[in-house]
Amino acid sequence: MLNIIGNKKIFFIISGVLMLASIVSLVFQGFNLDTDFAGGMAVTYGINEDFAVTDVEAIVSEALGVNQKASSVQKSENNEVIIKFGFDNTLKTDDERTAFSDEKIEAITKLLTEKYAKTELKGQDIVSPSTGQELARSAVLMSILAALAILIYITIRFEFVSGVCAVIALVHDILILCGIYSVCRIAIDTTFIAAILTVLGYSINATIVIFDRIRENTRHAKKKTYGEIANESINQTIGRSINTTVTTLLTIGMVFILGVTSIKEFALPIIIGILIGTYSSICIAGSVWSTWKDTAVKSKDAKQKA
Repeated sequence: MLNIIGNKKIFFIISGVLMLASIVSLVFQGFNLDTDFAGGMAVTYGINEDFAVTDVEAIVSEALGVNQKASSVQKSENNEVIIKFGFDNTLKTDDERTAFSDEKIEAITKLLTEKYAKTELKGQDIVSPSTGQELARSAVLMSILAALAILIYITIRFEFVSGVCAVIALVHDILILCGIYSVCRIAIDTTFIAAILTVLGYSINATIVIFDRIRENTRHAKKKTYGEIANESINQTIGRSINTTVTTLLTIGMVFILGVTSIKEFALPIIIGILIGTYSSICIAGSVWSTWKDTAVKSKDAKQKA
């Protein structure tokens, strides 16, 4: 039997370091925002021959330069490709942004034409960050409401302590996921919001399985400590948790490997989130619960002796 609760201090230290690093990165470095959130240009080209998105991405990277902000390439119908790129932070006026975008569009067009002779510039538009920012605000609100709903549901079905521990595990997962994106400078676009909400659902499902077993074992283990009950419950469900994670990752992994860029951008945070969620459901949620319950018992005993 794995002694998860016996090693909880190690897991708390690991999670504490990861969460602290995430907070520091988010405060001092922030996110690498895509044009959906930061604003920029969306340029549409018609390429009247077969082309690979990866080849176009390489061309865009060469044209924009290594220091350019997040860019994306999406293939649409009728052999059209939509290229989005952000403005440089040093650009303060509309004239500077216009000159910058004209220069980059000219460079992209030149390289695309060299690679694909039948390339036609079909349109260019300024991408406003307002839509993405509104979506981000809605996502934050939905996440808060989801956390409250989870707290209420688990309190009714199990107990208040379990509900709080489940929410702590969720905050842990989302914070570390956001921290990884901030540290690695992975572009944040609208698909990241959908992925975050997906990870929330997966993580809470894995955590509820453990708390359900804890509830059952608590009823039939009157002489055991809360730490022993939690450790037994985790070991009884760890096989299910790992099997579910592996099968899910196999599916999402194939989507990530074989999918186009837009699909990969959605699959990547889900893969990272599932790994973090599995870790927190096994090593963090039950450990926080047992620590809380054991501390409450010790506090109660101390008051009675006093």
